[in-house]
Amino acid sequence: MVSKTFLLISYGAPEVKEEVIPFLHNLLANKTNSAVLSERITVAAEKYYKMARQTGRLSPLNSECRKLIAGIIREAEQNNIPLNVYWGNLFWHPLLEDTVAEMTRDEIQHAVCFTTSIFDSGTSNKRYTDALETARQKVGVSAPIFEKLLLPLDHPLFIEAHADRLLEALTLIVPDKGQYDGKYDRKYQEITNSVLVLFSAHSIPKSDTACFNYVNQLRQTCRSIIEKCYTPAISWEIVFQSRSGGTENWLGPDIKERIGEIAASGQYRTIVVSPVGFFCENMETINDLDLELGEICNEFNLGFIRAKTIGTLPKIHKMIVQEIKNQNLSADDADSRR
Repeated sequence: MVSKTFLLISYGAPEVKEEVIPFLHNLLANKTNSAVLSERITVAAEKYYKMARQTGRLSPLNSECRKLIAGIIREAEQNNIPLNVYWGNLFWHPLLEDTVAEMTRDEIQHAVCFTTSIFDSGTSNKRYTDALETARQKVGVSAPIFEKLLLPLDHPLFIEAHADRLLEALTLIVPDKGQYDGKYDRKYQEITNSVLVLFSAHSIPKSDTACFNYVNQLRQTCRSIIEKCYTPAISWEIVFQSRSGGTENWLGPDIKERIGEIAASGQYRTIVVSPVGFFCENMETINDLDLELGEICNEFNLGFIRAKTIGTLPKIHKMIVQEIKNQNLSADDADSRR
């Protein structure tokens, strides 16, 4: 069997304190002028340091990517699919540009790639596609041709993985039900009156919504997750988080502002946050949700439970390997795309 080559593309994150400042330079250097760059880096760095003090670690994103890669390799081996695996990040090592150069030296001609940013917007998924093309151009004509896996938004395993995570969280509210057993039954429908599920995604500039299908993709995915959980009566909303600075008008409602409104209404006792817009655990899920949002919920005397992300689940590894297997990028196809 002919081997396939797979490239995982992610954001990148510092793993030790000494990496924080260099990482932030990579991240912010092209986003602001030099007059405010130092100030922004100082503020952002303190956020990382505070998270490390509270949790004992920096962002788990790189660790999550390693687990994702290990799961993909394991799934491929179990299905007798020869697979070469590479990994490149946008803003920290292993950097995407270096990885594409490495693949070129290894004489890789074409490969399948997958990004940990799933939904379609200029500041999320498109950013990865653009970065990959930039890396290819720097390498030159000998760089591999990449076939991007289709967004798995309607893939049954993608929806099931999110449903598993949400049901795990909901089960914590009903202690007499025991541990979630993986079955989608109707016993969870009793959790309807005092619980609100907030599906959270990264905010984007409102100007992006006219060009990309970000909000509609999120809405359909959330509906599918709720249907898979067999909890159609449970209340849920889509909220946004972690918006960047600047003068742009960002997509809302903001999750932290929404919590105040929810508390004032007195309708719900517990908030369950499902970070549907995030594929792996990262700075935004740990700091912005677990720490900062958790503290806000505590101040308002609201119960707070956060569902985990899906990137390390075996169902996701199976989905990715299935999609890799289905990709048939021939040498002729690769030549035609140069």
